[in-house]
Amino acid sequence: MKKFLILSFLIISFVSCFSNKKLTNEEQDKLKNKVLLEKEILTLAETYSGRIGVYAKNLKTNEEIKINADSLFPTASVIKLPILVTLFQKAKDGFINLDSEILIPSQDKVGGAGVIRYFDGNTKIKLIDAAILMIILSDNTATNAVIDQFANKHDDKLEAVNSTMEKLGLKNTKLLNKVFSYSTKKNTPEAKRFGLGYSSPFEMGKLLEMIYSHQVIDSQYSERILSILKNQQDDTMIRRYLPYDKLKENESIIVANKTGAVDRSRIDIGIVHSPKCDFVIAIFADESKDISWTHDNKAQNAVARTARLIYDYFNQE
Repeated sequence: MKKFLILSFLIISFVSCFSNKKLTNEEQDKLKNKVLLEKEILTLAETYSGRIGVYAKNLKTNEEIKINADSLFPTASVIKLPILVTLFQKAKDGFINLDSEILIPSQDKVGGAGVIRYFDGNTKIKLIDAAILMIILSDNTATNAVIDQFANKHDDKLEAVNSTMEKLGLKNTKLLNKVFSYSTKKNTPEAKRFGLGYSSPFEMGKLLEMIYSHQVIDSQYSERILSILKNQQDDTMIRRYLPYDKLKENESIIVANKTGAVDRSRIDIGIVHSPKCDFVIAIFADESKDISWTHDNKAQNAVARTARLIYDYFNQE
């Protein structure tokens, strides 16, 4: 019933938008395809009995796809992209030297994703290398080491990221804690609900679009961020079902993305360079009943299939 009401609202919204304009046959077909696309995406959320949020934008035509795009979702490791942006902003401003060596004491190493936790004893690493590991392997220990460069006090470290996002107009994108830092976790409704951080599909999509358009810091740093994102190693979501095998000669698909996952959520955000257009995409699958950590996790698969649906929509003949 809930899905039917949402779909009915979508159809009414589309019709009302175009009620004063006579549509061509091509425009009618496009409108119908968009409604069907959003219906299919909402149906995918039923496979994991949860909630889905989507924002996608064709950067060639500016056409947008929005489903719960302004709703807040847990970011999990997707918040590491705002952390990277903050690091590069501070480097640009002269407060941080990306080539400096930092020391990560063995007691500061945390579990979950990454490789630094497996290194023996205290670890010395260049700050830029820690930042790269934070993105391409989602290294949690590296993430905390990067956050520690922003300030001396815990709250000031978080504020460095949050104020950077606010300056970019992203007021609903927040870092709430360091990774696996239970001693600093606040007893607030936000911290209990979202954990590491929160954002919306729209705001993450806008951040990606600004990076793509070189509007984050400057062209040099925007390109550096894109380069790191393109080397991200997790191909279980946006990249998973893209039609690499159907490309024609001289065609390519390049994805610059960042994934995130906690028990009940799977998230992937990225920029997809496809044959017909480049587009940004942010998919949040939350409140999943499937909390397994397998390749067949239902929320993870829903994100992957949503990405393929949007790819096909933007690349249709």
